[in-house]
Amino acid sequence: MSTMGRIGSYIGRGVRSVSGTLNPFGGAVDIIVVRQPDGSLKSTPWYVRFGKIQGVLKARENAVNVSVNGVEAGFRMNLDNRGQAFFLRERDMENGYSLTTRTSEQLATLNLKEGKNVVVFTCSKQQVDARIYLWRWDANIVISDVDGTITRSDVLGQFMPLVGRDWSQTGVAHLLSAIKENGYQLLFLSARSISQAYLTRQFLFNLMQDGKGLPEGPVVTSPDGLFLSLYREVVKRAPQEFKIACLQEIKALFPYNRNPFYAGFGNRDTDEICYLKVEVPEAKIFTINSKGQIVLKRNTDTMSYSCLHGCVNDLFPPMSSVSSLRRLTM
Repeated sequence: MSTMGRIGSYIGRGVRSVSGTLNPFGGAVDIIVVRQPDGSLKSTPWYVRFGKIQGVLKARENAVNVSVNGVEAGFRMNLDNRGQAFFLRERDMENGYSLTTRTSEQLATLNLKEGKNVVVFTCSKQQVDARIYLWRWDANIVISDVDGTITRSDVLGQFMPLVGRDWSQTGVAHLLSAIKENGYQLLFLSARSISQAYLTRQFLFNLMQDGKGLPEGPVVTSPDGLFLSLYREVVKRAPQEFKIACLQEIKALFPYNRNPFYAGFGNRDTDEICYLKVEVPEAKIFTINSKGQIVLKRNTDTMSYSCLHGCVNDLFPPMSSVSSLRRLTM
């Protein structure tokens, strides 16, 4: 079988395992819910798409059932004529309802557990899934780009895993796992389209390096379709347009006087632009090239993921010690 044939076969198998039938244009973006100091909840938008070729866009079949951790939610979504799911605006309700998010009261009914929760969206006989991550208001987030950062290149990093080739950066799993173990939350950010969300999760969380996998964390992709995402990435060369807007949405979930972003890993100038725009500290922006060499902002010396792993407690102090230091300085 040719390389392209193997890629097509792999994609077909991967998506059928979720939806039962081929769904090349459907998917769902992971959702982040943040518990506020007063106990209320805020979430990022719920981006869900069903492919038109799935035959689910008939008027009588446009209701999308939602279940979380195997329990049916007390609300549904609806589909528009493009296959995008949205929430209907309830009449005579207080402000706070929107087409893409839920209120604190509605989120509370989901009984989310801290960390990862599985959400499944079902329309007719088709379904897509995603993850809902519940974080605290005082979480410290480390952002990681995917293509060229976890993988060794932007393009080959997407295709080589589909034909059984490991194209990941050496040492990335051990470093990010150590950061997670020190109490930080990992956010995987990619300009890939929503239709690639499932395969992106599959790649990230099946990656193993010397027995160590990547830590769990939300995988946030573009909510746009495949062609618009490719146009923005390949033709306009402006992935930062999506990434900045996405990170600003996440930042808005936290108290206004608190910046949750602790560090960022990327491989392009556009990643650095994004991180600076949302106030990731300059000293904690790491840029990696295809050779696995990492340059810290404004530093000419290069390192590797393995080198950073060796000094992870200095660059990413365990959160227990950080909390203790804060209490001493208050």
